[in-house]
Amino acid sequence: MPESNASALRLLVIHDTQSEAEPLLSSLRNAGQAVRSHFIASQSELEKVLSEQHWDMLLVKLDTQTVDPTAAVATIQRAGKDLPILALIETYNAERIGEALEAGLTDVLVEGEEQHLVSAVKREKAALRARRELRETRASLQETEKRCQLLLDSSVDAIAYVHEGMHIYANEAYQTLFGYDDLEELQSTPIMDLIARKDLDKLKSSLKTYRDGSTGELACVAEHVNGEPFNIRMTLSGASYEGEPCTQLVIRRNDADNEELQAKIKEISSQDLVTGLYNRQHFTDVLKTAYQQVLKSNASQIVLHIGITNFSDLKTKAGIAGTDVILKELAEVYAKYQPEGSLLARYGDDSFALLLSTGNIDNIKADAVKVRKEIADHLFEVDGRTLPVDVMFGIAHIDERCQSGQEALSHAHQAYTRAIHEKTGVQYYDKSDIANLSDDNLAGKVDHALENDGFRIMFQPIISLRGDSREHYDVLLRLVDKDGADVLPEEFLPLIEARNQGAKLDRWVVLNTIKTLAEHRKRGHNTQVFIHLTPSSIQDPTFLPWVNSALKASKLPGDALTFQITEEQAQSYLKVAKAFSKGLALLKCKLALTHFGMIESGLSVTRHLDIDYIRVDGSFIEALSANDKAMAPLETLVNAIHKQDINSIVPQIESAEVLASLWELGVNYIQGYYVQAPLTGMDYEFDANDEEEAV
Repeated sequence: MPESNASALRLLVIHDTQSEAEPLLSSLRNAGQAVRSHFIASQSELEKVLSEQHWDMLLVKLDTQTVDPTAAVATIQRAGKDLPILALIETYNAERIGEALEAGLTDVLVEGEEQHLVSAVKREKAALRARRELRETRASLQETEKRCQLLLDSSVDAIAYVHEGMHIYANEAYQTLFGYDDLEELQSTPIMDLIARKDLDKLKSSLKTYRDGSTGELACVAEHVNGEPFNIRMTLSGASYEGEPCTQLVIRRNDADNEELQAKIKEISSQDLVTGLYNRQHFTDVLKTAYQQVLKSNASQIVLHIGITNFSDLKTKAGIAGTDVILKELAEVYAKYQPEGSLLARYGDDSFALLLSTGNIDNIKADAVKVRKEIADHLFEVDGRTLPVDVMFGIAHIDERCQSGQEALSHAHQAYTRAIHEKTGVQYYDKSDIANLSDDNLAGKVDHALENDGFRIMFQPIISLRGDSREHYDVLLRLVDKDGADVLPEEFLPLIEARNQGAKLDRWVVLNTIKTLAEHRKRGHNTQVFIHLTPSSIQDPTFLPWVNSALKASKLPGDALTFQITEEQAQSYLKVAKAFSKGLALLKCKLALTHFGMIESGLSVTRHLDIDYIRVDGSFIEALSANDKAMAPLETLVNAIHKQDINSIVPQIESAEVLASLWELGVNYIQGYYVQAPLTGMDYEFDANDEEEAV
């Protein structure tokens, strides 16, 4: 269970010594915040790391002699970095705090106040993330506005923007339509001067009606700059141009044939040609509008996913043309029971979607059961052959907790999937049901999984490059999501550690791994497994006695288990890790360090711990894949590991290109998807791999 890298805080630290700064970092880790830290020893080093890497925050002791805090702040400001700076002082001093804040520091904390430190770091990290997202959004908006302007300028439709009756923009087609050669001349001309006198009242009313975001049409008579009248159809909608609230006008000639053609095109564009119902695009547009209505009115709406469960069988038996006949007839059957005021559409090849502005869920479920029975009893015939059609329903609410109408439809599809699995025919997506918990309620998923064996373990083989005859597997943990999909540890593990549930989870993993391993070794396999641990188990004095009991009960030797902790954990909990290492030795169990190479003095822990394996951090392989010159840092690290008589493991091997280089480096073991993706059992053929290497 390696800790999350995705949410890790990249922290620069200025303090008296690195060891004196470690308690601060430990406080953050104990609070569930993964940290990647770099200790700054000089002003030049600060300048170097700022220019070479990306950082999230600076933690600086004001009274340190290592680096002048004032100079450090100036360096960050000079580099143009948006980097929150948290200062540490030994005792509270209002005047000192005021001076520091005026100098540009973000906050000043009393060293030793752990809760204040944790809260400040979380606050500033969230604020930094929001600022970065805002910058990205602004850049995206500028690019979008640029593209929109190009589309406006090149549009064949006459488009203009009007504010308080005056033109603020008009494209070339609009200028040509009214006979103007110069945009500046048009900008000084009121829109009222371009419309016939008899239609001015209609125009004034429309400009007032459609300036709040709604859209409408106006048919009227326009006048060319030379006084010639002509018919137009004008679409008006509320808009914004260069930050100015205004009304957008889109004008087309009001030709009777063209009007009829446009109406026909609009009808065809929103219709499914097979069933005659609305099509997917139209339903998607209406769904977006429904979601906006929900946000404005605070009243939820309801969406249904209706799927044909035996669609593949129908296509096989009836063919494509016959299936179209069935779909059209099915739409006609369902339309008879369609609730008043609802919108029914064909959404996919084998599915329909229904939108209801209101309704009682129990009544809707009861109606769905009736319709399902009616469809099941209906005789669908193709070329004289009767074919049964089975449909199931998924129901969901569109409410303010949804991020979009599309998310609500996705919920309905999930409910439909459950209806298939549970053979109920109709299911409602209940947000209070643990099976339907969204990602933002991960805590509920974790609690449910701990209580109901909602986790599962997988096994990824670790292959020896040096002729080790034993079988090795890395034990990987997954949280099973509502749809049976895997949630990776980096998503849920920080939450488990923050809520002090790591020890409970570790025991679940160890116990289930031992059960699988015992059965596997009974079949004659000499297998060793690598199990990741959270810091909770390292600090738990009852953990190793419990492991001893589990080994005895399963009749497994201690060296069948290798327990893994991260390099960062070993550094942060060195005292308890040392005792833990001695305890493992008594049980004959092995110890491995993972994510190694991220801390400058990482190898110093080998003086205190009895380490058998070191798994280098995957970033070394990622760098190597991108740049051949990155081999040098990996070579240095592997050589340093081997000098300590420790076996090296290189993970994340995704291709064959790097294997030869790793062999030359003397790497002991490799692991990755190129060798084998994680398996649900210990099913990898190690003998076949040995034969291939021999060849």
